[in-house]
Amino acid sequence: MAKILYYDASCGISGDMNLAALVELGVDFGYLCAELEKLNLAGEFKLARKNVLKNGIAATKIDVVPLKSQPHARSYAGIRQILESSNLSQSCKQRAGAIFRTVAQAEAKVHGTDVEQVHFHELGAIDSIADVAGAAICFEYLFEKLGVSRVLSSKIELGGGVAICDHGELSVPAPAVCEILKGMPVSLGRANFEMTTPTGAAILKAYADEFADSASFKIEKIGYGAGGKDAVGFANVLRAMICEADEDLSGEGGERNLGAQAGYGEACKQILISTNIDDMDAESFALACEILRENGALDVFSRSIFMKKGRMGFELNALCRKQDAQNLKDLIFTRTTAIGVREMEVAKTELKREFVRVQTKFGEIGLKISGTCQTQKIKPEFEDCKAAALAHGTTIERVRKEALEIYDETRKTKG
Repeated sequence: MAKILYYDASCGISGDMNLAALVELGVDFGYLCAELEKLNLAGEFKLARKNVLKNGIAATKIDVVPLKSQPHARSYAGIRQILESSNLSQSCKQRAGAIFRTVAQAEAKVHGTDVEQVHFHELGAIDSIADVAGAAICFEYLFEKLGVSRVLSSKIELGGGVAICDHGELSVPAPAVCEILKGMPVSLGRANFEMTTPTGAAILKAYADEFADSASFKIEKIGYGAGGKDAVGFANVLRAMICEADEDLSGEGGERNLGAQAGYGEACKQILISTNIDDMDAESFALACEILRENGALDVFSRSIFMKKGRMGFELNALCRKQDAQNLKDLIFTRTTAIGVREMEVAKTELKREFVRVQTKFGEIGLKISGTCQTQKIKPEFEDCKAAALAHGTTIERVRKEALEIYDETRKTKG
């Protein structure tokens, strides 16, 4: 059985609703607050938690309370710098960065500018930074400590009416929300206010593996995150659930899929996009691959090929989730000389994974544990090892060796 995180977004989603729902699901609130201190924004904000009732439904409300006056706007580059200079784990930095990047790309498209020129107003405020970093921390907690392996979401309710922002009055949904959720299943008009914010939309765009209103699973835990507004006729809450879903996926001939066997993770469907290129220099090609990785590609790889008239070329391949396929195809056409792409659905099976952290004499190092028993592979996180090696004037190999030895000692002690 695989554990999934399922979002019921029929009442929309915002950054604070998401934090509250995930805390109700089991993310330790004290842990969340302690991890947010690693943003190195001490004294600028605090989290306030309280229990509320929304149309008779008991829910958690979390607010980010600013403690200092804040800048009017922050640039995308400035927010990246906050994340990169923080003491958050590398996986948290990457997750938070992916959410902000999703919004930055949407804002750039809406305002007709380059991503690097984007300035956030509402999203640059300290509460949004805390909401996004907090989401990344919560996801890490759910994946590493509670065993969640996939994220699913229902159709997303956007609301209606008019929202007031730095640009004045905007019809709901806001342009950025529309851009972020292109290709995603949405609905409109349940209430006369904004029910899904850009932050909430970006969280689901960046991390939902699939959108499905019908699914078969066994519910383990439920969390309700309260929104700030009261609605007539329904509870304005985001419901999140940890569920167990059957991994027994059958292949042709009724054979049991590899993903259903012990030690293996869930088999999932992904999209493989491929194209052949023979008229692009290697440096520009490498940059295009990097851009694809930064924009939702789960894997990007290439190989050298011979093309028409004996010309040397590259075969570019990008693996992604279904909802990211159109954006990646657009980027391939924009960033490379490709004039056509191939697209196919593939089934991917991977070893079950968990992430642990060990305390070494060089500091805290994260390790990725894949598989079980004979298939188990243990790999210290490179970025953690690199940072520790630079900080202590030693080699990456020494840091890796120390982390593996301590993990092995810890495992023997527990065993």
